[in-house]
Amino acid sequence: MATVSNLPIDTHAHIVPPSLVEEARKSGSKLGVTVEDTEQGPALQFDGLTRLRPVGGLARLEPRLEWMDQQGLNLQILASWLDIQGYTLPSDEAAQWARLFNDHLVEIVKPRMDKFRGLATVPIQDGMKAALELEYAVTQLGFLGAMLATDPVEQDLAKESFEPFWAAAEQLDVPVVLHPPSHGFGANIKPSYLTFSLGRTLDTTITSAKLILGGLLDRHPKLKLVLVHGGGFLPYQAARIDSGYLSGQGRPVELEREKPSDYLPLMYYDTVAVSENVIRLMTDIASCEHVLLGSDYVFAGPKRQLMENVEKAGLSQREVSLICCENARKLFLKES
Repeated sequence: MATVSNLPIDTHAHIVPPSLVEEARKSGSKLGVTVEDTEQGPALQFDGLTRLRPVGGLARLEPRLEWMDQQGLNLQILASWLDIQGYTLPSDEAAQWARLFNDHLVEIVKPRMDKFRGLATVPIQDGMKAALELEYAVTQLGFLGAMLATDPVEQDLAKESFEPFWAAAEQLDVPVVLHPPSHGFGANIKPSYLTFSLGRTLDTTITSAKLILGGLLDRHPKLKLVLVHGGGFLPYQAARIDSGYLSGQGRPVELEREKPSDYLPLMYYDTVAVSENVIRLMTDIASCEHVLLGSDYVFAGPKRQLMENVEKAGLSQREVSLICCENARKLFLKES
């Protein structure tokens, strides 16, 4: 296996394998997936889902590699664009689509393991199918974990039937990244221009709070959850969640710890779209060992220097090194 040098690692990046688009063009209709050709390029469309935009730069590798060089990145951990995870498909078709995505992603990762590693897509419609796909992706493809959409459309990651997936992730000792889709709670925010900036962070907040309050981290104490975009509003409204729990207004189960905020230091948070002040707050809440560098490529990455906010956060050089590289090496690559 290729080794990773002590350079920054981008733990949050999205991709659509070009070969997957071509396979969907040929045979995707059997699964409820079609390809629409537009002036801006191909767009994947899914039964039961509003029209998606073209895949654009998500399917182009050369600009990605050039940007990584410009940013001084050593490695990028790749996951699907959440909108193409197939979460509106029937569970059997969703499982087949997830397998197709993972098999096409590994064809990008495998020849370039010095630059790329992969996170699995799983069918969140069915906890057992999701567990089996995670096991396949980790043990057969060498993927480092999974990225899940936070409660898109009518799916619910806190449902009891999803328990086999959480058990599998804990047993395999791989992180699970929670990421908002375009079709979750936040999609209904008005005016619509706030959907991207606030709606999706609301999705992360609500889903992660449900998982904590439902006792997920008591049942699976070794489970490693990564919350993108600095954890949404969760770290900053934790005291209000505590208040609801302690007063009995938000207490679905009896937690093993005193209050919900006691679970925040157990989770991981990335630096996507947060200021240097928020980075300092994240380190106060969860320690520097639980903060990860992320770009959200292609959506947020190309417009700024990726490490600028981390370097301006008033942290020591050791703390910057942990956030930009060492934490990812330990969490994802299992290097001490």
